[in-house]
Amino acid sequence: MHQQWQVAQPIPEQERASFPEIDPVLLQLLWNRGVRTQEEIDVFVGPDWSRDTHAPDLFLHMGEAVARVFAALERGEVITVHGDYDADGVCGSAVLLSTLRDLCRAFSFDENSVTSYIPHREKEGYGISVGTIERLHAHDHTKLVITVDCGISNKPAIDRGRELGIDTIVCDHHTMPAELPTAILIHPLVPGETYPNKQLCGTGVAFKLANALIQEARRRGAAMAQGQEKWLLDLVAIATVTDVMPLTGENRVLEKFGLIVLNKTKRKGLVKLLEVAGSTLGELDTISIGFQIGPRLNAAGRMTHASAALELLLEEDDLRATTLALQLHETNLARQKASQQMYEEAKAQLGDVTGKKILVAVQDGWSAGLVGLVAGKLQNEYHRPVLVVGRDGEKFVGSGRSIDGFDVTAALRVAQEHLDKFGGHPQACGFSVTGEARFARAMAAVQAFASEQIDDALLCPILKIDTDIPLEGITWNLFESVQALRPFGTGNPAPLFVSRGVKVVAFSAVGKDQSHLQLRVQSAGGKIARAIGFRFGAWASRLTLGSRVDLVYEVDVNEWNGSRELQLKLVDLVCS
Repeated sequence: MHQQWQVAQPIPEQERASFPEIDPVLLQLLWNRGVRTQEEIDVFVGPDWSRDTHAPDLFLHMGEAVARVFAALERGEVITVHGDYDADGVCGSAVLLSTLRDLCRAFSFDENSVTSYIPHREKEGYGISVGTIERLHAHDHTKLVITVDCGISNKPAIDRGRELGIDTIVCDHHTMPAELPTAILIHPLVPGETYPNKQLCGTGVAFKLANALIQEARRRGAAMAQGQEKWLLDLVAIATVTDVMPLTGENRVLEKFGLIVLNKTKRKGLVKLLEVAGSTLGELDTISIGFQIGPRLNAAGRMTHASAALELLLEEDDLRATTLALQLHETNLARQKASQQMYEEAKAQLGDVTGKKILVAVQDGWSAGLVGLVAGKLQNEYHRPVLVVGRDGEKFVGSGRSIDGFDVTAALRVAQEHLDKFGGHPQACGFSVTGEARFARAMAAVQAFASEQIDDALLCPILKIDTDIPLEGITWNLFESVQALRPFGTGNPAPLFVSRGVKVVAFSAVGKDQSHLQLRVQSAGGKIARAIGFRFGAWASRLTLGSRVDLVYEVDVNEWNGSRELQLKLVDLVCS
């Protein structure tokens, strides 16, 4: 599908003149990301831990939460960390469980009083249920529940806990419900909350509680090294990327330092997982998290049970860590195979999508744990909102992914009288329905809403480009300027450049199945640049020597036989 190119407006001349010491291209890249003042530039280009992170006690109820945890530990009460089944919930649970374990060891509290619970995605669904609270009371004798990445919407379960003598600390970041639970709320979006960063992931919130607990432990005389809490940042880095949080403000600082910790992580399970994934410690970045670590941690909750991923992150024995890493790797392979089959079946079912504003695919036997992945893949391919739904008898469980400009959860809200339950945010949603007739009515309401809200312009994908640049501008200085903006991700994409009217002087299809394109192009001034286009192999039959092309690309480095050469990593290509 052709993408419409949108080049950012050049920085105003008076603004450029205000920062004469900054490379003009770097200044443009910062401007495009909303980084305008000297203070913002300092934080973005050179994050400082003590200056640019916020103290945990800025959360209104942090002191109350810390006091309740220490009271529970001192009295030997059972504490249950209740997490979500995705990578954010699992990483946040590991942050709190490892911190509580360290506190028990520091003060000789009973480690066995610290337990965990993660619901089964398909059998129990998201969040804490009344049934879970009643089981924790009856079987585990839990007195304190700490939620991670869930809880804010579970007022009935938390209220039932109060009736049974169970207190709850909620560490969450999801949208506010109409009614809040009666609990100690550590949540950046609670009305009146003073914590400045409103975009922490669930693990980020759990990290702030862990940080406050470690500070209190030191105050009480525990031999905990200054900065010990920073060893938890590997998990914060993973969760911030997998939960697609913006890498701006404090999140950028947490991610930058988190990647440093991740690259020397002490977690035996993570080290073994990286080995089986073919990753290398010291070279991990946000791409490694997004494509190698995250999918393997998430696979457990999608295919079997997320407790396997949690156990891996907490494991202290080498042999057991290896076993768990191999198990997660195999689970992920099974997840890839199953989701690929579902994707192909959904694609065949959708057929020609011309004229359709929202795509809906439904089939018996599709896994509730995989429908979101398949919806995301189809949304990427067709640039339309997509709902993928698995059917089991009269029960329909679906997940949606959307495009910029269309709120897919608002579409479900229009159909809510026909739904059992639903939730999400503008870009992603989940829902369930009982009964074929109700499902049909829900989808009709969603289709009508989409037809009304989506115009054809919204269905044309836009490729946002940072700046026009001649090939002569591709220098090592430019590469270093780009590196200063890492880590890349949501809210801070890898910079894209466009060079127009360059001449093709060499090209060939490369790779095992000839699916990639190798290209050399020349500017009017004679500068030659090397380019690589992954999955651009079909262009080899369309190009001719001497033809003129416009290229959109990232600036990259090709390392081969000990030498380093700048190269253009193609993102899009058109004939001039």
